[in-house]
Amino acid sequence: MGVLHTLDLENFKSYRGKQVIGPFKRFTAIIGPNGSGKSNLMDAISFVLGEKATSLRVKKLGDLIHGAPVGKPVSNRCSVTLNYKEDDGRMRSFTRSVTNAGSEFRVDGKVVTVQQYNHEMESIQIFIKAKNFLVYQGQIESIAMKNPKERTALFEEISRSCELQAEYDRLKVELQKAEDDAQQNMNKRRGIAQEKREAKLERDEAEKYQHMKDDLEREIAVQRPLYVQVKQEVLHVNTKLETSKKTLNAAQKLAERNEEQVEVLENNAKELERKKAEFEAELESQSQELDLHLSEQQINEYMLLKREVGKKSGLIDMQLNSKKQEQETDKSSKVNEERRMKTWQEKIKNKKLEIERLKKQIEYLAENAEQQKVVLQEEKANLITMEKQVKESKEKLEKVSAELNEVNKQLSDASGDSAETERVRRRNEAIENLKRVFPDKIHGRLVDLCQPSHKRFNLAVTKVLQKHMMSIVCDTEETARDAIMYLKEQRYPPETFLPHQGLDVHPINEKLRELSYPKGVKLVYDVIQCNHPAARKALQFASGNALICETAEDARTLAYGSAGGDRYKAVALDGTMFQQSGVIGGGSHELKMRAKKWDENALRQLREKRAQLQDESNTLHRTRRKELDVEMQRNKLTSVEYRLKNMQLEKTKCETDTLNKLTFELESLESELSVIPPKIEEIDERMVEREREIKKLEEKSHAVADEVFASFCKKVGIKNIREYEEREMRFHQERVDRMREFDNELDRVRNEIEYLRSEDKNKKVKQETDKVKNLEKELEALKKKEAKEGKSLTRLETEMEDMKIAAMEKKTEQEGYEGELAAAKKEAQAAQRDVTSAEKAVLALESVVSRKHADRHALLHAAKINQIQIPLSSEADGSQPSNSNNLSQEQIEREAKIKVNYRQLPDNLKELKDEEEVKRHVERMNKEINEAQSTLSRLNAPNLKASQRMEEVKEREAETTEECEMARKKARKIRGYFEKVKTERYRKFQECFEPVSQKIDEIYKALSRNASAQAFLGADNMEEPYLEGIQYNCVAPGKRFRPMDNLSGGEKTVAALALLFAMHARNPSPFFVLDEIDAALDNTNIGKVSSFICESARNDMQIIIISLKEEFYNKADALIGIYPEPAACSTSGVLAFDLTPYKQTGLNETNTSIMESTVVNP
Repeated sequence: MGVLHTLDLENFKSYRGKQVIGPFKRFTAIIGPNGSGKSNLMDAISFVLGEKATSLRVKKLGDLIHGAPVGKPVSNRCSVTLNYKEDDGRMRSFTRSVTNAGSEFRVDGKVVTVQQYNHEMESIQIFIKAKNFLVYQGQIESIAMKNPKERTALFEEISRSCELQAEYDRLKVELQKAEDDAQQNMNKRRGIAQEKREAKLERDEAEKYQHMKDDLEREIAVQRPLYVQVKQEVLHVNTKLETSKKTLNAAQKLAERNEEQVEVLENNAKELERKKAEFEAELESQSQELDLHLSEQQINEYMLLKREVGKKSGLIDMQLNSKKQEQETDKSSKVNEERRMKTWQEKIKNKKLEIERLKKQIEYLAENAEQQKVVLQEEKANLITMEKQVKESKEKLEKVSAELNEVNKQLSDASGDSAETERVRRRNEAIENLKRVFPDKIHGRLVDLCQPSHKRFNLAVTKVLQKHMMSIVCDTEETARDAIMYLKEQRYPPETFLPHQGLDVHPINEKLRELSYPKGVKLVYDVIQCNHPAARKALQFASGNALICETAEDARTLAYGSAGGDRYKAVALDGTMFQQSGVIGGGSHELKMRAKKWDENALRQLREKRAQLQDESNTLHRTRRKELDVEMQRNKLTSVEYRLKNMQLEKTKCETDTLNKLTFELESLESELSVIPPKIEEIDERMVEREREIKKLEEKSHAVADEVFASFCKKVGIKNIREYEEREMRFHQERVDRMREFDNELDRVRNEIEYLRSEDKNKKVKQETDKVKNLEKELEALKKKEAKEGKSLTRLETEMEDMKIAAMEKKTEQEGYEGELAAAKKEAQAAQRDVTSAEKAVLALESVVSRKHADRHALLHAAKINQIQIPLSSEADGSQPSNSNNLSQEQIEREAKIKVNYRQLPDNLKELKDEEEVKRHVERMNKEINEAQSTLSRLNAPNLKASQRMEEVKEREAETTEECEMARKKARKIRGYFEKVKTERYRKFQECFEPVSQKIDEIYKALSRNASAQAFLGADNMEEPYLEGIQYNCVAPGKRFRPMDNLSGGEKTVAALALLFAMHARNPSPFFVLDEIDAALDNTNIGKVSSFICESARNDMQIIIISLKEEFYNKADALIGIYPEPAACSTSGVLAFDLTPYKQTGLNETNTSIMESTVVNP
């Protein structure tokens, strides 16, 4: 390898003019006082090698010209030429100049580019970026104090593996992206496969649901006619019972009043006949007394005079007529009041009975309303619970989805989503089953129960635990034997068990925890985290008192020790284990694979968590389907609220309107009854007083009439005109009217007597009483049957409503119609109470017929709305129930033609007569319905489009499979490129690092002149060392291990030199330039370092040092002296002195001639 021969400087910094420095020997020392320009010579070497201005202690290259820092440059350029002498004696020159245009580079006098210049430098093993051959003033210690990442960067520059860093990073990003895409496609493919399985299950469930739905509809079709028939019978019997009760009450009242009325009517008839006879006799006598007959002319004259009288006595007649009308009114009022008194007494009695019935009805409504309130509260609570469940399910589903995405990301990042092998799956299945079969006895595998505290301990811990890593920890030997038998029965692979209660464990040697040498030694037990109490004893049994060390050398020292010393089982971080017996176990590929179990444990836990989250997500998805149930529950709640509201409105109406009205009417009747007698007395008084007034007015009227009719009366021979009017004109009319009244009253009384005598009321009462009892028995039996049939049908209809949500609206409308119908019935009943008892019987019969038609219409209408096919007889096929709720006479006649056909009803059900038999059949049908409901309730809401979804999933599966295959091929291709670059980068780095790490300990021992000195150089990442840091530690002779920053300045200098010379040994450069590396060295270390440099210089290495210490530079082959020259600007002079002759004679005197370097002035 060639050497640096001379340096040609021209106006470079403190070197004015052109100066030639050299020749440089193998070991050349540059000396001179402080400030003379020694470091400027170092800058000149760096400058010509291509260093930047910032490393040359100037802001810009122009400041390198002599005098430029003080504003007086001696020239517009400066240059430095390095004359390099090859091994064959051939000289090469490298020149770098500073001009106005910038830097100029020349090789052997030829101008070249900076790239060509660097290439030529690299051809002689000079890599300026590495700077492993240039140590500036004060930097020697910083080399030793570099952090691990900086050391890695230094090795990357020396090995030139940094040239592949950009390509490596690019391919790594592409590979990561490609693998992420492949993993994403794989996950997508798995998701589609899962969706395909779910779609298949949904399709199967949909088909199963359809079959069950058809069966349920057929069962409902059979059950509903039975229920409709029973309900019709109940309504019919209930109506008959109600009518019979009313008829019975009316008959009883009529029977009681019948005898009284007949007796009263007979007396009235006798009295009327007597009065009629007296009236006829009176008329006869009056007729005989009056024998006055007027001619037509007289009658006309009478009429004229009468009008004249009317004109003269009009006001008096008006007053008289008014008084008479009032008198007649009071007479009628008196008669009416007397009649009213009897009527009111009867009405008061009836009102009291109505009030009593209304109070019972209010109590019944109140009781039902309370029951509906309880049902309403229960339904509200159920709705709140269901809404809360749905809301919680949504929130939890979002949280679970986020966790699932995070777990999938972690698995993807760790490449842990690969499929498990069958053997691993079986072993995992075995441990899970053992935990299930032996709860609280089988704790798990040791590898699952503990974890190294740091990844760098994985290999060492794996080596110590060895076969016990996969051992199963249990409580007792008995449990272990039972578990082994279980594994044999289930044909699982054999397993090793560690029963912690029966293990013979050696206690921890506490003295081992106090060991301070070698540095970093620890108990293996202490670097393993174990939070499971039962596993600690098993872990102690497996690890024992083994020690873990940083390096294999430390482990060897602890295992073999010094003569007579203690020996311990020790393992290095790389997995090399030394036992006291001398057996050595090294790291291997198999050990590394076993160490991955610690990572696989975490991955397995992630997989288990993912499976758990997926199950939870599926469960929550099913829970979200309860939204349909929530909607149906809301409809059900609305229906209950509607019924409760109607009941409350009806109850309120009865209390506030009907009852108050009846009470008010009763009070009014009683009040009116109490005022009738005083009214009669008051009328009598008014009539007496008015009679006197009438007589006075009549006298006045008579006076006027007598005056006008005086001549007329004289002609006809009567005393006054009133005699004629009273006797003749009114006689006939009064007789006719009076006789008609007698005849009408007698006919009415005779007819009423005949009617009352024509009916046997007691017999009718007995008949109605028997009829009511029979109807009550029949109604009770039918109600029980209706309740059972209704309960069965309600459950079936509820299932159908779950499947058909739209039916709920129709159901609500139907209930509304029923409520309106009930209200209409109550209004009709209230109206019926106002009629007489006889009319009640007639209206009751009409109401029965009307309600029958209305109930039948409602049932037919409800059946049509709910799409219930009621079997009809052939002659009724043309008649269909109306869609309207209003029932007209035409509709009644049309629906009367509809005949229900009961032929489809099984004969055994038609023949049922005994109530117990009916009950047993109903219970059996209810049981079958419950079983069908139970089966349906276990089904999720089916997706009736599952077949369509299945086809879509198959199409997407094919597309995803193709995308997944393309992504996998792309990832495989990129991985191939990446692995190629990675391998090349690793090769370059290791070719530099491996020799240095092997050589550094030897060099450090040589520099220290002591075999006990130790230097360690190790990569944090053995697989890809360039990605992480490089650790560098030294142990000075006679001292314990200490971190690098705790070493003295001299020790750091020696350590740095060891690293530099080790790196030079692997990648030697032509020369070393060291600036005052001896600043921190004492005389002893100076002697050691100088001796090593002398030896190295003899071994084909050129070393140039700048030093101020004679103990160091007196061993050099040549001296370059730098001295300051007086001038306006700092100027350096150069002297050269060859010490070779004196080294050969052993003299250290400098009495030989000094050769002064040539100075050429510009």
